[in-house]
Amino acid sequence: MRLRRRLSVLVAIALVPSLLLTAYNAARWRIFLENETRATALSEARVTSSELDQIIDNARQLLTALAKFPLNTDNKDECDLYLKSIIANVQTFHEAAIIDTDGKFLCSTTPEALDVGDRFHFSQSLKASELRAGTIIQGRITHSTSIRLSMPYKDADGSIKGVIVLIGDSEKLAEGLQAFQWRPDHRLIILNGQGSLVLTLPTNDSEEADTIAKLIFAQISYAKSEAVVVRDPIGRNLIVGVAVPGSASEDLFTAVALDRDSALAETAIINVRGIAFAFIFIILAVISVWLAAYLMIDRPVRRIIKTARKRESGDTSAAFPKFRYSDEFGQLSAALTRMSGRIDELLKQKDLLLRELQHRVMNSLALLSSLLEMQRRSTKSSVAKETLADARDRVVAMGTVYRHLYQTNTSEYVEFSDFLRTICGTSASAYVGTRKSMEVDAESLELSGPHAISLGMVTHELITNALKHAYSSNESGSIKVTLKHKKRGGIDLSISDQGRGLPPDFNIEGKSSSLGMKIVASTVRQFGGTLEINRLKPGTEFVIHLPANIARS
Repeated sequence: MRLRRRLSVLVAIALVPSLLLTAYNAARWRIFLENETRATALSEARVTSSELDQIIDNARQLLTALAKFPLNTDNKDECDLYLKSIIANVQTFHEAAIIDTDGKFLCSTTPEALDVGDRFHFSQSLKASELRAGTIIQGRITHSTSIRLSMPYKDADGSIKGVIVLIGDSEKLAEGLQAFQWRPDHRLIILNGQGSLVLTLPTNDSEEADTIAKLIFAQISYAKSEAVVVRDPIGRNLIVGVAVPGSASEDLFTAVALDRDSALAETAIINVRGIAFAFIFIILAVISVWLAAYLMIDRPVRRIIKTARKRESGDTSAAFPKFRYSDEFGQLSAALTRMSGRIDELLKQKDLLLRELQHRVMNSLALLSSLLEMQRRSTKSSVAKETLADARDRVVAMGTVYRHLYQTNTSEYVEFSDFLRTICGTSASAYVGTRKSMEVDAESLELSGPHAISLGMVTHELITNALKHAYSSNESGSIKVTLKHKKRGGIDLSISDQGRGLPPDFNIEGKSSSLGMKIVASTVRQFGGTLEINRLKPGTEFVIHLPANIARS
């Protein structure tokens, strides 16, 4: 992984905790606002319940007074006028009636007397011994929704004679409670002890409110006020604050429902934006670090590495880039420059010593070849003369190699194709004169100095062997030397002639093989190559198969 990418990853890792902290704060803030919404719903429910207690307590006092001072129900007109005079001074309730045990109106403020014996709330009122609040009902005459509070009245002996009813307009009651300035997403629901809807605000969608009332009633407790979460018929989550009945409204629960998603919608948007901004900030920070690392770190490092690779490939003229010395890259470049300068000095000293060594070796080989030649001339044995001549030829070949290395002014690598032509030319001049021809077809190949010396000696040995044994002294002929790169990798060096060929029983590893051929076989094995001998018609071909790694990469 590159340094620039590592720095970007480190910056991203360093900024991830801030993103997680933002997400954590968003979650905590959402929880806080949800708790605040619960508290708001519960607070509004308690305030509304207190107001409702006051209204019902006033109604209780009125009904109690009517029950203690019974009216003359036999005179309906007088009774009606009396009830109308009382209702005229009560804002919340607009109708009143006295109903007997059979459900018939004895007197009433309504224009028509009705039979309510079939009404459920009437039968429940007869069974109750105190004030009872009925559910929302629709009038048979006015067709408007209303709320009924009823209380049984008794005669002197304590027997129930009927029910006194106060009829409140739900809209007027809602107007009184609207002083709290309800928000559009708030809904007031009042339900009785059986879970039936008594009042809802807004007054529309009473069927939906009735369903919500039943869901609320299934979760509320008579013991304490609380906030619950219910799902309405259309799938919305509602936070409902429920206040338990007060001392006056012992059978009425007050609930305020808030749309949870609407209450938290703004917070959700803010949280999403905050997390998105934090994520974008991380991306921008990573991009900024990526660009800054490229300009301030990656590019200087690349320039230093590029120079180092040039010097590694042998370009000693390549200079390390210059930076301000006060920063780290400037100090690194200066240190590398000093180090490379010291290395250049050592290499110059090495080259100087090596050239001196090559010169001395070359002089020593020349002296040795002269001594061998003098010894060959002074000896009388033909076998000794031939042996000394072979030794002299090998020393001359080695001298030729060192002379070529000295003249090329290099200590590392040698262009072997030029070296090969020099060896062939020297061998042809020394042995064959004008009677033999030498053909060289060599492709470019760079070898290290030791490899070039060893392979040059092998080539000289095979050429000398062909010159001595392939043709007779007066016979003309040619010797072909080729150096080729194979398509599948590897290098082939071949020396071939068109002479008399090898003896039938020739074996390069056999006891009868000459010292020169054994040197050839041993050197090829040291290269990791193989030696192939082909019998031509006419002539012989020696092919040395060398591995590709012998060449300079």
